[in-house]
Amino acid sequence: MVRLLPRKLRIGMAFSAAIATAVIVGACGSGIPGDAVAVVGSAPISKADFAHWEVVANDATQASTGVAAPPVPVPPDFTACIAAAKKQASSATETTAQLKALCTQQYSSLVSEVVNFLVQALWIEGEAVDRGVSATNSQVVAAFNTQRKTSKPPLTTDTALNTFLAKSGQTKQDLIWRTRLSLLANGIQLKVSKQASKVSAAQIASYYAKNHSQFVIPTTINLHLIETSTQATAAKVLSLLQAGGTYAILAAKYSIDPTSKSAGGELLGVRPGQLTPQLNAAVFKAARGGFVGPVKTPFGYYVFTVDSTTPGKVQSLKEATTTIRATIAAEQETKANASLQADFTKKWAQLTKCATGFIVAPSCGNAPKTPTGATGAAGTG
Repeated sequence: MVRLLPRKLRIGMAFSAAIATAVIVGACGSGIPGDAVAVVGSAPISKADFAHWEVVANDATQASTGVAAPPVPVPPDFTACIAAAKKQASSATETTAQLKALCTQQYSSLVSEVVNFLVQALWIEGEAVDRGVSATNSQVVAAFNTQRKTSKPPLTTDTALNTFLAKSGQTKQDLIWRTRLSLLANGIQLKVSKQASKVSAAQIASYYAKNHSQFVIPTTINLHLIETSTQATAAKVLSLLQAGGTYAILAAKYSIDPTSKSAGGELLGVRPGQLTPQLNAAVFKAARGGFVGPVKTPFGYYVFTVDSTTPGKVQSLKEATTTIRATIAAEQETKANASLQADFTKKWAQLTKCATGFIVAPSCGNAPKTPTGATGAAGTG
């Protein structure tokens, strides 16, 4: 299934992102509010929201490892970041300028991660509104409580939850918002898949006609056989079988075919074309129950007995309908989900503008065009 959820902040708990602001989609104004890092439609993402989630992203591994997170890199001087980097520098020869460059890179990475995260969170909320998808408070609470139980370690007690929140930089309300967004994203995907899974009788009939060969069930044969390396040995085996010998005993002693030998000489459900041409021709014209052979092939000499034959048939349209419907539905769902992802990004990026210093791809519609798959922050110096 296509993944609509925004890029996850690495917080060690399986929630997806959301913020408190409701999405109000409309024409973008003449600019971005001074206290905002971006707007989606007419819904701003405040600098306060950005600062909060920047801390969460910076503290990403702290909750799971217990190792204190480094200071948040704060431009333009990055004083605290540089001081911390000096304590952990791999070489005493690293200059302040080199450490500042490292802190600048860390800050740029955080900007890219957090802006994409928050912007795409609003996209999910807006898409849910447009598609009539919602999540009730009771559904959100139930999903949140499930997440608490299934987290590792479980966060079922208030003490465990509060410890996690303190280390991750989040609030309980943050996690509840994120749970809500996850439900909305899943609801959007489910609705798209449900609509795409509808298959008409005309589609089924057309598929059946175009792919008729798929519904031909060939004749199959169950048989016993013994393969030998020489004609003389095959003749001896045939003689022993005619004298009352059994395939189980004789295959174990004389057969050089490991597949049938281990099964007492038995082969089940053999279809036309599965055997060598010479053996295939002999098997499919042989009468049931008799001993046939030796049959010469490039691989050896065979003696065999046809035990039973199941005649082939063609599945009727009615018999094939269930399979065809599932096949078409799966194809349609795959295409619909691919279109959803592409259209979703194109639609919402056009409604998104980011402030100088927070312009990142792919979420900001005013970001410089970058090669496919590339993301990054622009103007973060």
